[in-house]
Parts: sequence; C-alpha cells; structure tokens
Amino acid sequence: MQKNFYQLRCVGCKKIVSEEDSVAVCLHCGEALQVEIPPAELAARVKKGFQKSAAISGKKYLPFYPLHSPEKAISFGEGNTPLIRLEKIGKQLKQPNLYVKNEGQNPTGVFKDRGSLVEISKALELGAKAVVVASTGNMAASVSAYCAVAGLPCYVLIPENTPLGKLSQAIGYGARILSIRGTYADCCVLAEKMAAKYKYYLAGDYVFRSEGQKTLAFEVIEQLGWKSPDAVIVPVGCGTNIAAIWQGFREFHQLGFIKKLPRMIAVQPDGCSTIVAAFQKKMRKSPFVAHPQTVCSAVGIGKPLDDIKALQALQQSHGCAITIPDSVTLQMQSQLGSLEAIFVEPSGALPVACIAALRKKKLIKADEVVVCVATGVGLKDSQSILASHPTPPSVEPDMREVDRFLKFKLYAIRAAGFQEKEKILFKKTPSLAILEKTIRKEFNANLKATHLEEILESITSFLAKGKPIAKADLQNMVEAKLTDLTYEKRVMRVIDYELQIHKTTPPQAKVSVEFLGEKLTAEAQGVGPVDAVITAIRKALEGKSKLGEKLVDFAVNIEDKGTDASTGVTMGLIDKNKNTVKATATSPDIITASIAAFEKGYNILYWKSQQNKNRVE
Repeated sequence: MQKNFYQLRCVGCKKIVSEEDSVAVCLHCGEALQVEIPPAELAARVKKGFQKSAAISGKKYLPFYPLHSPEKAISFGEGNTPLIRLEKIGKQLKQPNLYVKNEGQNPTGVFKDRGSLVEISKALELGAKAVVVASTGNMAASVSAYCAVAGLPCYVLIPENTPLGKLSQAIGYGARILSIRGTYADCCVLAEKMAAKYKYYLAGDYVFRSEGQKTLAFEVIEQLGWKSPDAVIVPVGCGTNIAAIWQGFREFHQLGFIKKLPRMIAVQPDGCSTIVAAFQKKMRKSPFVAHPQTVCSAVGIGKPLDDIKALQALQQSHGCAITIPDSVTLQMQSQLGSLEAIFVEPSGALPVACIAALRKKKLIKADEVVVCVATGVGLKDSQSILASHPTPPSVEPDMREVDRFLKFKLYAIRAAGFQEKEKILFKKTPSLAILEKTIRKEFNANLKATHLEEILESITSFLAKGKPIAKADLQNMVEAKLTDLTYEKRVMRVIDYELQIHKTTPPQAKVSVEFLGEKLTAEAQGVGPVDAVITAIRKALEGKSKLGEKLVDFAVNIEDKGTDASTGVTMGLIDKNKNTVKATATSPDIITASIAAFEKGYNILYWKSQQNKNRVE
C-alpha cells in the first residue's frame, strides 16, 4: 500500500484513523471522519495535474481526490451539470441573480454520483470484494450504478417506504436489495454490521464521498466566470453535501482561484429539522428525529452522521439555516417545472422554496448572487408531483368533451386548491348559492347546476358522518365531478344501504337503488363489506340492466392524516362489450367512497353503451 498524501481525522475526538480500519466513522468515538490534505501537498498536486482551461467534468478534478491511482477512477460522465439562471421565478421573487445548479443532470439523476466516483474508486483501491450501503433511494441508485461499472456486487438496505422511482434504478443496476421495516437509521446500523461481518466496503455519506461532492463548488465557481456566489443554499439530510460543498469553496479559495467565500445556507423540511434545529439553538450536535414526516424523502434523515461538519460549514461561512413546510416546497417544485422547465424531486425544490422566507428574514439581499442546489431529478419521486396535480380526466373522442374540459379549467383546480388545504370551509350544509360562490372563490371554477347539486349531496354525506368539509375535501369533490364529463344524468343511484358485519360470518348488505326512476331493493352477502354492497346492487339490477359490468381494479388512498382523514377510491370497471372506465370518489370512509365510485363508473358505462348502440343503429 502506498503512503498516503492525506490523513483521516475524526471531527469529534480529533484522532487519526487508518482507512484500512474504517472508511465510515471514528473507531474511538463514533463520530464522522474528514480528509486532511496538507495545503502544500494539495497545491503541488493541482499545479502538476490541473488545467483550469479544460472542459468541466468529474475527472477534471482528479488531483483534488484522495486516490492513489486517479487514472483508474470509476467515472461515467458525472459533473458538468448546468447552472441555470431562474429568469421567471427570480423576477417573481425579486431575486434577479438567482441560479439553480441542476444536479439531476448527473448520470443517475442525482448529486450522489460525484461522491460515488471517489467512493467506489476507493473501494477498488482497498481491494473490496463487495459494497454495502444504506439508503433512502438516491444513494442506492448511484452506488449500485458505479458498482456495476466497477464489477463489484452491491448490497442495498432501504426503508420499506422508499419511492419506487429510486428503488427501480437500483434494481436495474443489479443491486441486491433488502427492504427494512424501519428507518434510515436502522438501515445504517445493519449496513455497518454487514460490512464488519462480511468484510464489505461500507458506502454512504462517509469521508470519501465528501471528496467527490466538493466538486460542485468548483463547477459553480467556473460557471460564474471564476467568481464565488454570495450565498449557496443546500437541502440538508445527513449534512454531508453542504459540508463537502463548503470544503470545495475553501480549497479553491486556499489556492487563490477566488477572492471571497460564500455564505452556506441549510434548508430542511419542517417535518425533519435536525441540523437546522441544532444551528438555531447553537448546539454542537443535532437532535434526533425518530420519525421524520416529510415528502422530501431524500433529506428525511432523523440521525444525520455529518451534523458536526455541516454545522461547522454554517458557522465558518457565517451562514444560516431555515425550515420550510412541505406544501410550500411542493408548490415550488411545480413552479420550477411549469415556469423554468426544471423537473426536480421535492428535496431539490427546497432551496428555491425558501427564498421568500430568507428575504423576509433579511438573510439574503435582492442584489446578491444566490445559487440553489437542486439535488435530484423529479423522476426520482414522481408520486409527489402526481399528488399535487389532478389525475387527467378521461373523455370520449368527441370535441364537445374537449370544449367542456377547457370551459371548466380542470387543469387549474388542483393548483388553486393546494394552499390551505386543511382550511375548514363548511361545518354545516351550505345553500347552492353559497356553494357556488365558495367554489368560484377557492378554485376559480364555474360549475353547472347539476354538478353543484351532486357536490352538495357529497357534502351532506360527509357532514352526516361527523366530518367538516376542509378545502382539500371540496377540491376532491369538484375534481371528481368535473372529471366525470361523459354523462348528463345518472340512470342508477344508490339511495341507501345497510351492512351487518360479524367476525366469523360474511358481511350482509341491504341496498335501496333507483334505476331509471324505479326504486329497487335487494340483499346479498360478500367476502367483504364493499363486495357485499356491490353484489346487492347487482342483484337489485337483475333483469333491468344488461351491462354485465365487472370490477377489474380497486385502489384506496388516504388523502390526509389523523382521525379526520378522507378516503379516495379509484375503481376500474369493464362491461360485456369490453368498454372500460376508471371512476373516482372521496368520502370519510372507504365503503361510502367505494359505492360512490361504483355508482359513477356504472353510469359512465351505461352512457357509453347507449352511445355505441346509437352509432350501430
């Protein structure tokens, strides 16, 4: 083994640790490690192997990496991500010199690739036979990709709620994945134990990863014409990235490439304030958050390993730290896409989302050059963007349907309803006039009388079950009615139902149904309460309806948290002529929502069958 031109020092007890013994944490006190390269050594290496005029790439900065054989580094196009000036959002926020460093343009769509270059190259240098990593998704995708290039088996431990977009990448790169019923911290503990027991290289937010991620600072300086920005805003989870970026600025400053250093600003979601809380309370280490509650899964880290290094970066740079609600972050995620054509995961939207709050607190100035680090591409967590936009409506191939879609501005309702979604609108049934006025005010939508009457019926059902109508509830009702563009009048309506549910016998349902003006009743059993009610409805319609409809899909979504949760049901139906439909409905309980979805789907299928019949005739 060659003699190191660097050393690993613990940020806690300050002891030197050999990389042969640990590449993760100090063996004496358990704190994080940092690479120390003597200034004279770094200057000599840079003078010998660094060309300022060379094109930007991850491999351009090889002299800055603690690698003995940098020419053998595992690299496939990381770095050189665009620094984009936010013209429209900057104007909107009155921050004209606002930039986004779009790290989603890295090979696996995330900033982690910079660190994987160094970390997996180091694993090969140390003769590793396999790599193990704990991850909330992004790290798994990046490490498994670089292991595939290096020819190393990669074991990945993830919390079981990891977004599928991130998990599918790791699977595609050949990772051996184990889903853990626990937190990211639980995954880290198991990964450490696996590495120790089986002699695997432990990858993650550790010392050598920082050495790759610091190159983001190098690139920003070059892209700004070899100048430093005034402030850099970084989404923070483990704290590794903000500490690494700060180290990059310091190294270029030390080498004389820039004259001043920027302020580092950490941003976290309200539901996982660890490093921000520590900074604001002037603590040396961050508090532990047992169960992070945020859609920003990439930074939902309750026990950050590099909290000391991150806090040092904030203090040394005279920076600051701030938290932002998920609702504000998701709104900015949408605006980055619709105004600037930059599609980022929720965590990547955090830095831009906090600009208004920073300005209000006078933590940044209007004339400052501010760089926001967008950590990953939006495809990493596509569910978040889908959750903040309505499901596209399904209509018949008829221009009249398109006319209705444009008239009701269905595409704009979810955006209008996103803010203040928990605001209570109705505690008692409103009049049609008040309902119409409220919908126009809250969602900028003008509805027909038939739509208003059906929404009023849904409101009455909600209130009867003891749930007040929040803005999110009314939004769901409006969307449900406006996506149902294909029929003018219901031919089938469930008037009422009764259920008997016992522990050891099948549920029994009794329904009262109106079909083409005729009232019908029936009773039936089912394997579950929803099945019992639908079976009873079908029995009531025997001899009356010839649709032959069947249930082919059934999905349930809990819209909000807590005891006042709303349940959204999506139901797929098919009739005997192979006509299909997906119908949605929302209610305080799953049974009522399911019945409403079945009723809606049935009526659309009936309408379609009549249209087909008329065309044949």
